[in-house]
Amino acid sequence: MVVALWWLTRLGDPVALKVVALLALALPLGTARAQTADAGLPEAPVRQAQDAAPPETPAPGQPAELEPPQPLVPTKVPYPADAPPHEQPVVVRVKISVGADGTVQKVELLTHSLPVFDDAVVRAAQAFTFQPARYGGQPVPVEITFTHTFQPPPPSPAPVVEAGPPLNAALRGRLLEMGTRLPVAGATVAALVGERHYTAETDGKGRFRLPAPSGDARITVHAAGYNAFLQLERLYPQQELAVTYYIERESYDPYEIVILGEQHREEVSRITLRGPEITEVPGTFGDPFRVIQALPGTASIVALLPFPVVRGASPNSTGFLLDGTRVPLLYHLLVGSSVIHPEFIDEIQFYPGGAPVLYGGYTGGIVDGRSHRARSDEHLIDLDANLLQAGGLVRQPIPFLGATVTAAGRYGYPGLILSLATSQLSLSYWDYQFRLDGGNPRNGWTVSFFGAGDELDTPAPNAPAGSSNPPLAPALVLNFHRADLRAYHGSGGFDGLYRLVLGYDHTDSSGTNVETWVAEPSLRWHYRAGERLTLVCGVEGSFHDYVQGTASTTLGGSAFSLSSVTQDLHALYVGSALAEILWRPTSRWLIRPGVRTDVYYDKATTKSGVDPRLTVRYKLTTRELAGVAADSDDSAVWLKAAVGIYHQPPRFVLPLPGLDTMPLKYGLQQSIQTSLGAEVPLSQYFSATIEGYFAYMDPTIFDLTVNAETLNTVGDTTLTPTTTVSPPSDAQQLLDRLLNARTGRAYGLEALIRRQAKSGLYGWLSYTLSHSERYQNGVWSPYDFDRTHLVNLVAGLRLPRNWDVGVRFQYQSGKPATTTSGYNTARTSGYDRVDIRVDKRAVYRGWLLDFYVDIMNAALLPEEVTPGVSIRYVLPTVGLRARF
Repeated sequence: MVVALWWLTRLGDPVALKVVALLALALPLGTARAQTADAGLPEAPVRQAQDAAPPETPAPGQPAELEPPQPLVPTKVPYPADAPPHEQPVVVRVKISVGADGTVQKVELLTHSLPVFDDAVVRAAQAFTFQPARYGGQPVPVEITFTHTFQPPPPSPAPVVEAGPPLNAALRGRLLEMGTRLPVAGATVAALVGERHYTAETDGKGRFRLPAPSGDARITVHAAGYNAFLQLERLYPQQELAVTYYIERESYDPYEIVILGEQHREEVSRITLRGPEITEVPGTFGDPFRVIQALPGTASIVALLPFPVVRGASPNSTGFLLDGTRVPLLYHLLVGSSVIHPEFIDEIQFYPGGAPVLYGGYTGGIVDGRSHRARSDEHLIDLDANLLQAGGLVRQPIPFLGATVTAAGRYGYPGLILSLATSQLSLSYWDYQFRLDGGNPRNGWTVSFFGAGDELDTPAPNAPAGSSNPPLAPALVLNFHRADLRAYHGSGGFDGLYRLVLGYDHTDSSGTNVETWVAEPSLRWHYRAGERLTLVCGVEGSFHDYVQGTASTTLGGSAFSLSSVTQDLHALYVGSALAEILWRPTSRWLIRPGVRTDVYYDKATTKSGVDPRLTVRYKLTTRELAGVAADSDDSAVWLKAAVGIYHQPPRFVLPLPGLDTMPLKYGLQQSIQTSLGAEVPLSQYFSATIEGYFAYMDPTIFDLTVNAETLNTVGDTTLTPTTTVSPPSDAQQLLDRLLNARTGRAYGLEALIRRQAKSGLYGWLSYTLSHSERYQNGVWSPYDFDRTHLVNLVAGLRLPRNWDVGVRFQYQSGKPATTTSGYNTARTSGYDRVDIRVDKRAVYRGWLLDFYVDIMNAALLPEEVTPGVSIRYVLPTVGLRARF
């Protein structure tokens, strides 16, 4: 039986971001003493994003290098003459927008104290001047933070001035963030010895040295965003006391990523998610890739299955990638997580349509998980266990290699939960990741290995009929392995990425046993010819060798296989070339033309496709918004449009390792995609996007279809039957329909209102009005998984004492259904779903614990999967995550 058909029927259901240049780099963070002490701008400890591209160069897999701005004048803040008396230090933190010319464009308060101190810092910061930051060798505007600490003024001197005690001792050490062990830069360390105060500032690595007299010392630490710290120490003459202080943040987010700098819009139909938006969305169990099912334009086959229908295209038309490399099995079976540990994922880039020429081989959407490059000094142990799986991750520098290693692995045991409901089914899975990062982000290398496997067990062929507890045997076995070798080289305006991916895929099911060996070399170059022009070109190759054997698994007597389809598939060779230009003729326009060509050969058939694509952005106007840099892309109202041609080889109905590509004799699939929309910033944190789209698909092959074409039967006009004809099996009918090329079209309107913030409320509200149709028998009919209305509301809120709560509401209208009136002339009922997630974090020195509860369909609402057949379910997960 067809693997996917068997899987779905066994489940009891036959139907079953704009390019953003992220400057997530170490930008200056300054802290000053009160009164006359100078305030340096040491480097801030931020988590650096892998694969950040130059502002006009979307280079998947290749980051650029940022040179932070340097102050040209002393960053002094005079102590206000009219300041009121105070006994504790006063900390003021501001955000400074530094233009491409090095001048201060805007100063915004991030923390508030007394107005007299706030005004003093703002006035002083407005007078700062800098040598501008440079990105890829070119001046760029950035945003930096500056922290100033006003120490209490010393008591009035006595009439007779006495010399202070000699500074014959010292306190030296390091400030680390409690729970994460990240260095705390720009903090003020103060010592009270006798009646005198002594202060020092921490550098970019959290280190400090504080000379002071010997004796008992009252040590206090003050830093913006952290709770006050107090420690009593004894300092001895002619000695330095070495200490490490752990200070507690006001609130914690183990997934937080600091993003500084201006974000540039270069894509039309891309949504980029980061931080809690990909790890704390309810109903996803903390899995970044599952979040796309809460985005506009994405419908589902069945709520429990992770196969998205993006803009009305069959699931086999959407590509799932990791840093641009195809992942043959993204999700574990049933409600399993994705096969990549969440800690590896820095952001999710989702293209529902209009993907640039950097992405080929798919006619629908693109989901690209972007990983981040480990820091050279990063140490981490991450352990996670819940009701479905357990796993861990270790990250450790290797000094003699000049590299940092990250290793992770997980094992899933959903069979334990299934055993509570049935003895006829069991499931287990595993995955692993190993990565080495060496050199620097622009001239360095990365070696990574990852893979996964799933095994689904059903009653063995020799199991007694009707047994309540039959012996189980493997019925479906899936696994794959990948090695990804990358080298980066950059100089001036030139950047190169050189890559080789090696792999092995395997699917074993009844009548089908396919192994695939994979090699995929690629070269890509980016050249920034000036402020307004960037050139991109590349060549790619893909070599697949297929080995078809005898299936070792059984499906309870089913004898149907895919061998009749795949018997001509022995190898697949693909050669590709691409080129594109990012051109900004004026500050208002971005024009991005590109073209890619792909040639396919499987030893029997040769096919080729040429894909020209064009995206255009126009800055209609700029809004003046508090907290948003003037004249930046974030403050602009954008009009955007895209048009392009997309080809892909015939792919199996659902993505499975080794079975994703079918023989070329069935022809290439093609789609023509168009879109038109606008982006409007509403405030510092709120933005709105609206986009209309139209896609014409001709042909569609191996389209996922499950509805019967008719429920009527032809009557026998004779009195007695003259012959007896056995109707074809359901599986054979389905296979015949999969091989039948059809024409399709999809069109609709998507709207998204989103709030992005590092603190407080975050989330989005999305609505999609869509139609997906197929042309057959001379008429356009709704596609089997067409859903007219899609609504998603996602909201998360950070509460005091390290509590986080989140809720997700989802509505999808019903799917088409065949009745006696004709093919897909009716619809099932729509369904609602409410998911809830609660996190509580406990922090102590070098570790952090995250207790979480994630409940899918918490209200136990029904879903009608076929006409008249509904299911009710609730999937709770309780887990614990520990970070050291």
